[in-house]
Parts: sequence; structure tokens; C-alpha cells
Amino acid sequence: MSYLLCALLTLAGAPTEDANSALLAELRKLGVTSALVVSSQAIDEQPVWSPDGRQLALNIDEKWSAIDIGALRLRAGSWHNGEAIGVVDPRAPLVAVPEAEILAWQENARFDPRRVTTKTGMTVELAREELGTVFHIPKKGSKPEVLWRTSLENCHSLALSPDEKLVAFICELNGLLVADIEP
Repeated sequence: MSYLLCALLTLAGAPTEDANSALLAELRKLGVTSALVVSSQAIDEQPVWSPDGRQLALNIDEKWSAIDIGALRLRAGSWHNGEAIGVVDPRAPLVAVPEAEILAWQENARFDPRRVTTKTGMTVELAREELGTVFHIPKKGSKPEVLWRTSLENCHSLALSPDEKLVAFICELNGLLVADIEP
């Protein structure tokens, strides 16, 4: 089962597994597959994971900030077509990150505007569909599993977490999202 999250991460946080587990527990507690973590239409560039996967950085209005994924708490919300999602509540604090540190994080980062593939061969894709986006995981020999679709929103800039359990990306009208891609 895949889980969607919008995420920014702070500079101090739990280890990657603990951070991922805490976020997944929040999603499961709500019974949702997605969560909006950072709501902003001013996000530029693609999200960047810290090398240890505890933080996720994004550029808002030309300033890099990060959020601690393990500290996120969610409440019930809704998204496109009334789909149930989690929303960060209370709002997670953003911590400024120097651009030099972001450049260092990008050295080993794995990202692509529309499609990323894990070392095990699993592919995650944000495909254009008319004026919207389809988020799916293609499966060998069968139709891709469609996790969700938008009708009038462009989602892009996939960034694979270092442990390859999550992807982060931007949906232009909503903000930064993250999805659990483990089967």
C-alpha cells in the first residue's frame, strides 16, 4: 500500500526509520493514503532529502528551509475530488538551511521531474494527463496502480528518499507532498 505525504524536514530529528515509521503511523491512524505537509504555492525547484533522510528541504520564495519528518502530526483533511488525506496540524516549523548545505545534499540525491526508479526496479511516476497529473506505480506485465489523479493541477519534481521508501514532490496548487512507495 502506498502513502502520500507533503513534507519539509528540520535539521534535528529521529533516525530515518523512526521518522518514516512515525509518519506512516500517523497516516494509518487516520486511515488515509496521503497527507499535505507543507501548503504553499510559492515552492520553487524540487525538494531535496538530507543524506540521512530525516529532513526534507524545499525552496519557498528563493529561501531554502527544511522540516523534520518524524515530528509531523496529522489531522483529517480532503484533497482533489474529496479524497481523504492527512494535513499537518499543528503546522510544522521550518528551519533555514544554507544553500551550500543543499548543494551537498543534492550530490547523491535521486530525482527527476516525472519518473524515479528504485534500485529494486520499482518505478514511481507523475504522468501528465490533459491538464492534470496521474500518480502511479507501473507494474511489469499489468496496468499501473493509479494512486490518485488531479484534473487541473500539475504535480512534478519527484525526489526519492535515501532509503527508497518515500518520494517527495510538488503539486503546484497545494504544496509539497511525500508518498510511501513500499508495496
